[in-house]
Amino acid sequence: MNHLVPVTGLLAASSGAAWLVPAIAARLERGALALQDCAVASVGPVLILSGIVAAWCGFRELRIAPIPSPVRASIACNGVFVSFCVLEFSDGLLRQNGRIFYWTSILFLPALMLFYGQVLAQRWAWWAARIVTAFFTFWFAGFLLVIPFANLRGSGGAAPWWGRVYAATVTLVFASSSAYAFRSLGRAETKTYYGMQQTA
Repeated sequence: MNHLVPVTGLLAASSGAAWLVPAIAARLERGALALQDCAVASVGPVLILSGIVAAWCGFRELRIAPIPSPVRASIACNGVFVSFCVLEFSDGLLRQNGRIFYWTSILFLPALMLFYGQVLAQRWAWWAARIVTAFFTFWFAGFLLVIPFANLRGSGGAAPWWGRVYAATVTLVFASSSAYAFRSLGRAETKTYYGMQQTA
């Protein structure tokens, strides 16, 4: 058995947890949720439970060499980004009047494809991840410098101070995660895992 089932389970569980965050926020803001919102929110627990079962069964049957820790780090960073895309999609449905088209909507499928390319040790995934993490590191670092001075606006008008703190925190997480993943992808164990170089 390969790593696909347990890693998919972990991704499903983390995505389910991310899916529930906007549901909890909507419940705190509005009180009782409408039936349609409850149906949308129910996707979260389903993903969590199925993900836990898949991860548990997969790890019990795993009989191959473990993924090197630098590779796990880069895969985990990509998994966090995929889960964030899921969170944004859920937030659009539950708290943004059904909005489903956002920048994370565009990046979700490429990030998911790259995630599985990394898990399956595809050489193209190493190159793609290396380029993407380098680009994202500078991209988010640039935004981090702009956030304190930019005129941030949401659907309700100008963003409050805590909105700036939230935006800066999320941007900092993405910038540091991208930098860490870029560094992890350059390690010798990672290149060996992807077949970029032979073991000594």
